[in-house]
Amino acid sequence: MEFEQKKMAIEQGLTPFLSGEPLGYALRLWELKYAGDPIFALVRFVNELYESAGLTAPRTKVLQSLIRALNKLPDPLSKAHGQTVHPTIIEESHDDAIHVCFLLVDTLIHRLPHDEGAGVRRYLLDHLKQLKQPEPILNAIRAWLSQQQPIATPIPTTVLTRIVNLAYVALCEYEGPTKADRALHEAVLIVETATSGSKFPVRRLL
Repeated sequence: MEFEQKKMAIEQGLTPFLSGEPLGYALRLWELKYAGDPIFALVRFVNELYESAGLTAPRTKVLQSLIRALNKLPDPLSKAHGQTVHPTIIEESHDDAIHVCFLLVDTLIHRLPHDEGAGVRRYLLDHLKQLKQPEPILNAIRAWLSQQQPIATPIPTTVLTRIVNLAYVALCEYEGPTKADRALHEAVLIVETATSGSKFPVRRLL
């Protein structure tokens, strides 16, 4: 996805909510801090806009608007290969599962107040042994949780489901079951929109 196309999509997604100088500030902030980040960074981007650009619309609406705008951009792989499937895409279906899992957990965490999000992250780190996985897998998950390092180690889908379950239990500790259910539901909707082209539906993790 070309930089200018992404920038135009970000502008399109924010236009219903910002205009004039606040919109210009938002675009400069995205270009400076978030342009090279994966899509889940939109959660942090929107949170920062609430603090500095006077956003008042519900966060979910702003996120969905941005994600829809980005998803409408042409796929450069399709253009380059005449609408044929890139040969590595089939091999990446397992990577899709990992990406969807961690996007869901990140979305849950970043939509919480800072202290609660940090608490959920600590809970996951403290309870990784419950996953009963080899140390290389646990180390990869630790690196993601503590340093936002990408996951290169294969992780079974059953383990990805247990990671989501752990995050949900931690969420219940901080928010209570009712709010946790609502937060999970809203995060699933956001991730479904963000990963509409994925071979791995997010609801397989629930």
